[in-house]
Amino acid sequence: MQKNQANIIVLADEHTMNYCYPLLLEEVSSFIVPYGEGYKNLDSCEFIWKKLTEFGATRETILLCLGGGVVCDMGAFAAGCFQRGMKTVLVPTTLLAMVDASIGGKNGVNFMGYKNYIGSFSEAEEIFICDSFLETLSYKEKVNGYVEMLKHGLIADRLHYDQVKMLFLQENQHLEDQLILDSIAIKKNHVDQDFRDQGVRKRLNFGHTIGHAIESYSLTINDENESLSHGVSVALGMIVEAYISTKMVGLSKDELHELTMVLQRVVSGISDDIPTYEELKPYLIKDKKNTEQGINCSLIASIGEGVHDQYVEVSLIKEGLDFLANLK
Repeated sequence: MQKNQANIIVLADEHTMNYCYPLLLEEVSSFIVPYGEGYKNLDSCEFIWKKLTEFGATRETILLCLGGGVVCDMGAFAAGCFQRGMKTVLVPTTLLAMVDASIGGKNGVNFMGYKNYIGSFSEAEEIFICDSFLETLSYKEKVNGYVEMLKHGLIADRLHYDQVKMLFLQENQHLEDQLILDSIAIKKNHVDQDFRDQGVRKRLNFGHTIGHAIESYSLTINDENESLSHGVSVALGMIVEAYISTKMVGLSKDELHELTMVLQRVVSGISDDIPTYEELKPYLIKDKKNTEQGINCSLIASIGEGVHDQYVEVSLIKEGLDFLANLK
């Protein structure tokens, strides 16, 4: 590749290069990384740094990350390290990336099988949300985003939860642009109060302690295309952590039943058995949210009211996993 000085360089994966890159206003320098969570690692970052060097990128060059959560997370992290920080613009192309990965300045990659273990806090120069990209997504892929949107309602806004749950209950339900913006606003509100994730922002982790463990375990026993997605894993994690919430912070059994009914379709679509605590243990005890006090979860006291820094006994995690397994 001939070296050149570029103002904008596009980072994409195979899918977004084929379907989304042509929608950009003009052609600019670009390169691709492999698609999938399995490639969200330091090896891929090294590849990105080599490509940026070949392109002659500088700190003033903009790395435009065009893709889902993997491209946005990893691209922003790689850009933040390159020459101690080049400019980053995020253009999320999946619903999950629009409402979650691109918002809040958390960037990073997986390491030794642990989710987002190497990373940084650094906000992008700009984030562009374009709902035209959603037209090519399958319902299954949209569900990944619906789960995060549902979570936003569960921790902060009962009305938002009530609106998002219809997307699960009625498969052909139209997704309103305003609902996406409302979900982004809930996350942004938590981030604005607590950028470094020391307090209220932790509530956004509801479902993620168990969910990340399930996702990481699934990646170790399945091929990339057959492993559980982030959204499905978090949905399972939310059910387990909602059960734990009934034991620790007063979530009512009626609201637990309500939540499980909404997510029942996600649960019933899983062919593999729910993992046991022993299978998840290596990932749970290495979760980056933990302290010396133990396994740290964010829970919900009621639908619309999140709480954080709840240290959960192993016996209760096992109960929650049993509850999830018995739903199938």
